[in-house]
Amino acid sequence: MTSLPSEPTDSVPVPESNAASPSLLNSAWERYRVYSQNASKAQERFLAVERLITLLALLVVVLAVVHPIVLRQTPTSENSAELNKQLPLSLLFDQQHVGLGMLNLLLIILPISITALRAFAIKFSRGNSWVILRGNAEALKMEIFYYRTQVKRYQTDRNTELAEKIQQISQRLKGSVVHQRALFPYENQRSARLRLGVVFLAISRLWSLGQRLANYGWEFFFAVKEEAESLPKEPDRTSDLDPEGYIKYRLEEQFDWYRRKARSYDRQHQLLQTSVYIFGGFGTLLAAIGFQSWVAVTATIAASLVNYLEYRRVEVTLMGYNQSADALYDIRTWWYSLSADKQASFNNFEKLVVNTEETIRSEHNSWLQDMQDRLSDLYESEGKKQHSAPHAKVVDAKSAEGLLKEKTDHEALPESKPELLPPYPELPLDADTLPSAH
Repeated sequence: MTSLPSEPTDSVPVPESNAASPSLLNSAWERYRVYSQNASKAQERFLAVERLITLLALLVVVLAVVHPIVLRQTPTSENSAELNKQLPLSLLFDQQHVGLGMLNLLLIILPISITALRAFAIKFSRGNSWVILRGNAEALKMEIFYYRTQVKRYQTDRNTELAEKIQQISQRLKGSVVHQRALFPYENQRSARLRLGVVFLAISRLWSLGQRLANYGWEFFFAVKEEAESLPKEPDRTSDLDPEGYIKYRLEEQFDWYRRKARSYDRQHQLLQTSVYIFGGFGTLLAAIGFQSWVAVTATIAASLVNYLEYRRVEVTLMGYNQSADALYDIRTWWYSLSADKQASFNNFEKLVVNTEETIRSEHNSWLQDMQDRLSDLYESEGKKQHSAPHAKVVDAKSAEGLLKEKTDHEALPESKPELLPPYPELPLDADTLPSAH
């Protein structure tokens, strides 16, 4: 059980007047909005590509299982093995073998498409962009709340300090994958329309359609969402915060976010993990009743769900959110236990702010490191497979199943995040220890 901080014998005086700059704060919030919205877009694109690869790999397995069935039922005077060796295009022009030709063609095109999508994901690093931009957004948000509460280094000349922090956070993007593409939306963006040529327009529409279909298909089968009323938004984001305002618009808002996310992740973990066991058992049943070829389909579905739990880090993230929510609850309880005189002490107010921000920072840094390690393993593994990939050919059910199962064979990551910092350190930690995003 964490011990409460001892009360200071000498009350620390409130800092002298240190006028805030509304223009600077608006600029900081605008930069935060740019980072946050672009991080969300990068996340959506990363998940869309991963889901599309997963669904296409599942489709390959299904087609590979159906292929021998169609081949046996195709009326022909030729030997089945010789017929299967014919080029798909030649079969398409044969009325008796149109279905078989289409099937063969898809079994060639789909694995090539999966390889191309993986190369696209590695080249543009949507996952890394998401992690880096989210890290910058949360780091800037923490500095904004330090600025508005005038604690730590913001007690004097806070405008200069915040301007320097904004510059330091922006410096982390230099040379990263984020600067390999344009930020959209960006600061003070004016309405504009992008005109594309016919070829690029067709590719763009096709890609958007693929993303929507992948997201719709995944959401239709595996979505776990919880919709709840959000807390009231802060009316004025440029004013200074007193203890009551800080608890309402920072601590309680973050606490509510952790609890809602934890509940959603808990449902995801339980339902998806249960589905893995169900599909595994169903595969055993299919093998027992003579449908051995369809076991590959159930095994691939189970592998895709395991892969999703891995790259979303559902179980580890759930633990981190619960720990952080508990820590914030303890901090709020400590504050409410103080008398009115002690709550008026600036030293206690500073402890409230610092411990809250350090708790949030600790959880977020653990998430950042975990996601960076996971993405590094994912891209490194897929990059090696691309360099050693053979020429495309018609695949069987076993090799198609490997398209997904191999994605979950990475070296195991730690089972849990590092422990959170104690919510009441004797000496407040320095927020300058924030690691730079890589």
